[in-house]
Amino acid sequence: MGAKLVVLLGLAAASALGSSVRGRIVTDDGMPLPASAQVALRCGTPAKSEVGIDLDGWFELSNLPDSVGCSVTVTARGYRTASVSLAELPADPLIPAAVLHRLGKNHGESISVTHLAAPADARGHFHAAVRVLEQETAGAIDRALDHLQSAVRAYPAYAQAWFEIGRLQLALADASGALQAFQQSVQADPWFVSPYEPLLLLLRSNGDAVGAERACAKLRQINPALPPGCGGG
Repeated sequence: MGAKLVVLLGLAAASALGSSVRGRIVTDDGMPLPASAQVALRCGTPAKSEVGIDLDGWFELSNLPDSVGCSVTVTARGYRTASVSLAELPADPLIPAAVLHRLGKNHGESISVTHLAAPADARGHFHAAVRVLEQETAGAIDRALDHLQSAVRAYPAYAQAWFEIGRLQLALADASGALQAFQQSVQADPWFVSPYEPLLLLLRSNGDAVGAERACAKLRQINPALPPGCGGG
């Protein structure tokens, strides 16, 4: 879900070194951070202290040494590690200090702009669905679907949520529900790449050659390098 994490460390001014630093890690697309995300203060090879990050992305480092040889390292499962010198952290909390890039993602994978435009209550349900699925507990898919359905009720143009609904419907072997969700997703945001591949597969499996051709034409507007038929033969 997204090509990179932009790490915004909302940090105290440099004069605060020697006391504590409070900052926030957020995604540039508004996606919630993985539960595995951590911030570590490293001062020399063996010496380090680690802190967790709360659900809103905030962390705090305390008892900071008055040393320019220390660095802040941000890690999260599935992302490349990022590191920045403690002395070079920006005083302005709105200035990005580092970028974590997602591993295994290809250029052109996207997050829908509707995710950024969604109202807070819709995004809240979306984030809750992501966290439920992260826990991998019994009934997680059904609970996540409830949250995502609430998200699209609050914001019917929520392409990102429709896409996730489609993926979960596929996991439940509900091809019809998945098809409808992917169609809603591309209708809400025709420039959102992610739903097109499963949409094309479902349209072709249903024998809807005309629908598949139209979807392929839209996808080739985004990526003209794709072959005619979008690789569907």
